Amino acid sequence: MKTLSKNKTAPSHELCRIFTYLISETNGLSLNDTLNLILKNNSSEVSESSRKEIQQFQKLMNQFIINEIPIQKLLSHPVSEALLKFLNNFPLKYKEEHIHLTGSLTSEFIYPRLKKLLDGPHKKLYMTKIKEVYGEQALPLRGPEDVDRLIRLKENEGFDRYLKILYLPKLILVDQKAHEEASYHMAQELFTTYNVGSIRLKFSLSRATSSSDEQLPSGDNLSSEEVVLGLYNGFKKFQKTHPDFKFILSPSFRKESNFFNSKLFKTRQEHFHSQVNELVELIEKYPYLSEHLKDVDTVGDEKSLYRKEHFNELKSGFRKLRYRGFQIRSHHGETFLTLNRGIQAVDNAMNIWQIDSLEHGISLGINPNRYFHEIFLQAQALNQKSMAITEKHTFYQEIQDLHWGDSKKILQKLNSGKKLNEQEQLLFLKAKFHTATEVEHYQHDVLNRLIQK
Repeated sequence: MKTLSKNKTAPSHELCRIFTYLISETNGLSLNDTLNLILKNNSSEVSESSRKEIQQFQKLMNQFIINEIPIQKLLSHPVSEALLKFLNNFPLKYKEEHIHLTGSLTSEFIYPRLKKLLDGPHKKLYMTKIKEVYGEQALPLRGPEDVDRLIRLKENEGFDRYLKILYLPKLILVDQKAHEEASYHMAQELFTTYNVGSIRLKFSLSRATSSSDEQLPSGDNLSSEEVVLGLYNGFKKFQKTHPDFKFILSPSFRKESNFFNSKLFKTRQEHFHSQVNELVELIEKYPYLSEHLKDVDTVGDEKSLYRKEHFNELKSGFRKLRYRGFQIRSHHGETFLTLNRGIQAVDNAMNIWQIDSLEHGISLGINPNRYFHEIFLQAQALNQKSMAITEKHTFYQEIQDLHWGDSKKILQKLNSGKKLNEQEQLLFLKAKFHTATEVEHYQHDVLNRLIQK
């Protein structure tokens, strides 16, 4: 890269130059280590203004880690801009191994297609559904900016809400043509803007559900064949002008018990097996799909899905797919009511579904001792203020499931907001300690098996 004049360039240009030289001279360093090495460079290659930007960025990183600031503050910083330039200029294309269809369509793509629905004969029906999901203030939608506002997760909103705000993209993905346009748009956006040359796309074969706020006004009449062929054709169309572009189609099944077509099937298991058969038939009908239709995934809110019975329901279907050459991937350990259940979900996915790849697995990356002690401190602070621990608190279930033994009266006091005395605080601490130790042992057993596999 040609060296830029430090006196005439914007900070992000100079930072990009610095990053390029340092990263080319090192291997596999974390971002923080890279920033520290830049600051330790006392030569004139790093200007004082760049040092200040990097120091400020490090402070923001630390604030973000402890949830004091949103990630937007980091992304709008000159250091982030410099990293984006570095990544865009990287000589190799990146592989995007984890991307979802409905979560990746831009507001510029969604708005004109959504506007046709809102201007069409079923306008009132669509307006009612949008208000049901996003609230009365959601309408009117005057342009892409208004759509962008609705499909972005706001501060203090969690995973449950994230699944719901993906409703707008679902409204427009109603036929094969829409899926073809969507995959072409994704390929073009990622390839040209973000230097991504390979995509493993996760998408739903069926969006049928008994949950009213997830149901589509158009119904769920779209076949698996239309979905798969639409996405395939869109990617193939882009591949004609960019032959180095690669893609994998990864059908994803929602884990929640209410996500199935209750009009056609008695149980979720029956609907799942039907979709499994459809995938097998698609490969037989269109052999060229086998190059791209190679694995399946499970997605959704798993907070209540961690027991063996939940996994046995889909076990035989996954076995059939595996025999037909599909790899089994799964989103697990992503959301949980308790850390122990999050680990249990991963454990059962490995043992019962025999997954080939674990998506997220957050429950395996949390330090149980720190996690439970932070909960202990939060609960203790509330108790000293005579405030009850209720279901509105994120750690409520963890407190209920501590190993209380003969100390259940302490739990009752915490739940009612009655202050603990010194001896009771000690018993609370012991319950926390023994629970954390047991969870840590279980976590390490599962993690070791995952590493070995």
